[in-house]
Amino acid sequence: MSNHWDIYFSTIEEHFASIVLDMGIWKEVDQRQFSFPMALRFKIKNPNKSGIPIDREAEIINDLEDRIINEINGTGYHVGRVTTNGIRDLFFYFSQDYDLSSLAGPIFLEHGYDIETFSINEEEPWGFYFNFLYPNEYEIQHMGNRKVLESLRTSGDSLEESRRVDHWIEFRSDMDKLGFIKKVESLDFKIEQEHQSTDAITLRIYRADRVDPQSINDLTDLLVDLVNEFNARYEGWETQVIK
Repeated sequence: MSNHWDIYFSTIEEHFASIVLDMGIWKEVDQRQFSFPMALRFKIKNPNKSGIPIDREAEIINDLEDRIINEINGTGYHVGRVTTNGIRDLFFYFSQDYDLSSLAGPIFLEHGYDIETFSINEEEPWGFYFNFLYPNEYEIQHMGNRKVLESLRTSGDSLEESRRVDHWIEFRSDMDKLGFIKKVESLDFKIEQEHQSTDAITLRIYRADRVDPQSINDLTDLLVDLVNEFNARYEGWETQVIK
């Protein structure tokens, strides 16, 4: 396993979903060798309103999962998990067909959990990992947003006040840059500065906005859409701490 585990949140069949994923595992294993994806599914006994385990049950489940992961070490890789609507799925890639049920069943039954295991059909190696588990560009940005917000909270910011938020966008051509500027100025963004290197143009823009999680995610979704329209790349945002 890599050291690049992260979490993001999404919606699956209209239910809140928490996805924990090894974001770097695909770079470290031979995808054609470990080409047998499998899932282990069980029902959470006392999920909270979001459908995820809490308190003591969360600790028990984590311990059970760790035991499974330790047992399969070398035979396969645990790549992620999805928790939604009171159900948790653990996902693995093995080097060959594996009797996951015989391993996990007795371990989970110690605490009264019935499990289901099943193989996952793929048209190409690791297609399930990239097409279902891996976050899309909006979700990847939301993950970055969460880390900035955590830093602001750690500094004593309640995230309640609107404030100036600066954004960086990278372009490959002046034509795309000028089209983007015209668009964002119509949305009340201001142009702060521009830096040009040999292979890219970096633009800094800003606007007064709220930075609570929903507001900042909506804002970056808007900018991701705009940079795609103008063949650019969104490089992130920053703001001042307000206590």
